[in-house]
Formats: sequence, C-alpha cells, structure tokens
Amino acid sequence: MKTLFVFIALVFSASLANAQWMPNQTGVPYSLFAVDFFDEHTGVAVGQGGTIVRTTNGGNNWTLVYQDVAGNYWLNDVYFTWAGYGFAVGKGGIILRSTNFGATWTVVRPQTSDYHTLRGVTYNQSDERIHAVGYAGAYFTSPDGINWTQRFDINKTMHSIDFAPDSSANGRGIIAGTDGSVWRSTNAGVSWTPSYTGRYDYMNDVVFLGNDVAVICGNNGTLLRTTNWGGSWSVEMPGFTFEHLRSIDAFADPMDPHNPDAYKVTTCGDNGTILTSNDGGSFYLNQFSGTGAHLYGVSLKGFTDGVVVGEVGTGATNGFVVMTSSNGAVGISQNNSVVPSGFELNQNYPNPFNPTTKINFSIAIAGPVELSVYDINGKLVSNLVNAKLGVGNYTYDFDASNLASGTYIYKIVTNDFVDTKKMTLIK
Repeated sequence: MKTLFVFIALVFSASLANAQWMPNQTGVPYSLFAVDFFDEHTGVAVGQGGTIVRTTNGGNNWTLVYQDVAGNYWLNDVYFTWAGYGFAVGKGGIILRSTNFGATWTVVRPQTSDYHTLRGVTYNQSDERIHAVGYAGAYFTSPDGINWTQRFDINKTMHSIDFAPDSSANGRGIIAGTDGSVWRSTNAGVSWTPSYTGRYDYMNDVVFLGNDVAVICGNNGTLLRTTNWGGSWSVEMPGFTFEHLRSIDAFADPMDPHNPDAYKVTTCGDNGTILTSNDGGSFYLNQFSGTGAHLYGVSLKGFTDGVVVGEVGTGATNGFVVMTSSNGAVGISQNNSVVPSGFELNQNYPNPFNPTTKINFSIAIAGPVELSVYDINGKLVSNLVNAKLGVGNYTYDFDASNLASGTYIYKIVTNDFVDTKKMTLIK
C-alpha cells in the first residue's frame, strides 16, 4: 500500500503520550514503506531493495534479516497473524512468508509482472485466508500462505485491505483503492461491492476499530470514518491538513477494549506529518515528528507506543528509531465540559519548570485551536495542538526534555482569540 520509490530509510518509534518522536539509527540505508508488530517487543519493517529489518526490543535496535537488492524490487506491506506468521508483499506480485515471528523469510510467490504489484496484505479470521491486493486489480488469496490463487473481483488499483477483528462479524471487510474507490464485503471477501466515499483522492490505507467502525487515510489530507463497516462514510477534519496521508493504524484502549470511540488512531504522511486521535478517529491532534521526511507506514505496538517508517532527509545515510518513556493520552486533556465565560490562556504552572509544566486554556466557542511554543527569537519549537476542540477547559502537559534552558513563548490561536505568554525552563 506504500508505493513511492525513494532512496533512504527512516524508522520512528515513540510513545503517543506527547508530540515528541525521537530518532535513533537503524543502520540500513534504504527507505521503508511499511511496519507491523506481533507484540510490543517484536516487529518488522519492509522497504526498498527487498529490505526486511526486525526488532525484538520494541524498536530500540533493528537487525537486517532479509534483503535482495539485485532483485530490483521493493516490499510495500507486511502483516503478522495472531500465530506469529508473517507475510510481506511487493513489486511484481512477490510474496514472502515467515513462520518464526519474522526471524527468517522465504519467497512463496516469485515476481511475475509489474501488473501484479501488491500494496496491501492482511489475514481474515472468518475464512482463515491471507488476502493480498494491489495494482490494476491484482488480488491473491491463500489458505496456508504457500499456495496462492489469483482473483479477478476488482479491475482497479487497490492500496489496502482489512477485515473486522472478530470472526463473528460475518467477515466484514473493506478495500481502499485509487481515485476515491472503496469496496466492502459482508461475507469474508467472497464478493465485494463498491462503497461511495464522495472523494476522488487515493485511499491509501484502511483499518478496523472493532467490528463496525473503520477509518481510512488518503491523499490531500483525506480522513474518512464509517460506523457501519463501509455502508457510508463521513469526512473527518476536512482541511486540517493537505499533506498526503500514507498509513493509518489503531489500538484498543485496554480499559475499554470494546468501545471504538476509545481507540487510539495514528496516521502519518508526507513532510513529516503525524496525526493522532484519542477518540477513535473523530478528531486528530498534530504531533511534532522532528523531521520533514516523507513517512509511509505506522504500527501501534501498544496503546501508548507506535513506530513510523519512511525516508531520511538530505544528507542522512541510515534510518532512525524513536523510543520515549512517557505514557497516557496525547498531551492535551479536557478537564470538564463546563462552558467557560470566555477564551483564556493561563500562565503555565510550575514556572520556572524542569522539564514538565502544565498549560491551561479555555475555549468558549468550538472550532480550530492551535497551541504552539516558540523560542525567544520567535522560531517555532513545537506545535502542541492543531485540532478542532469543543467548548471547555483544557490542560496540555508540556514536556521540554529535549529543549535547552531558556525563555520560551507559548501562543494560542483560534478564530476568535489570540494570546501569548512566556515560560522559563531551568535545567
């Protein structure tokens, strides 16, 4: 489902508790297009040159476990089943299989034609089959991951495929494709019917949040959500960003696992874009990625931790990995739904601080809100909030661990209110 061909790798891993994604080296000089985790420790990223890198410590360190640069192909997607079997798909319809949690890989379907290039792969519990979709109607299924059958259900390019996680949900499935095309199935993929989205952008990735709700990301900032497994779609946060969004993933709240509105959802895309939702994909917060590179794949390995992969910026020679130790929801939290008497930006507390402080503010009219931090010279340091917020009183827990001591300015901007204040970091 990630199709752009670029030249250097980037891997990001981080706690979704705040907006900081901190880099570390992977040692592999190739771009990575997709990532998936079997559990919070073991994960695999795939990309250019048939590259597969693996981590067993949650993303701190990565090992090259497979590569075929001479084969002139790249891998676009990777997926782990609940039993630890892994599948990677890519250019020319190549499919690789792992039976040991990604430690080793075997080609089970060789390259044939570029018309068979595969962009998305997943496992369906209802029919216990692997499904892989791709370019110009390429669609292959397998009952065992070894023997593959080509299907001819859809004659358009498909970027991603996913099924409802519960096998009792009648095999509900969704395929996201080119030019706003989406298809849905209610019989485990035996047949597919078009689903109208009202968009003409590429639909790049889809993921289910339970059995009824699913979200899609796409080009030009497209974010879609359905509550009836693709019967109809709503456009979320229109105009929030116009960057192409390449990948999206979700993770259930362990305290409320059956509530789709409690899911964590993260999407990533071009020019370092990372957005995270704490309410199942209805509203997104703009996170600071620390890079301007294009980001192609995301996997949430827990409710508060994720990994993003993509390209490296100019001058870099190796990929990166990010880990942080904080937990909880994305920095902002709503204290109550009491209607405030007006807009307000409060002085941070404590101040001076080291390294964390709280920024309280009040929103009197629902609408877009930006909360940003600048250095004393007016240079943007971090975009803390860039989202549509409802009426209420809010707190942002700001972590300045990566900043130097000094005076900083924080600023709030809404349609009806602008204010700034100073704060002092002392280390």
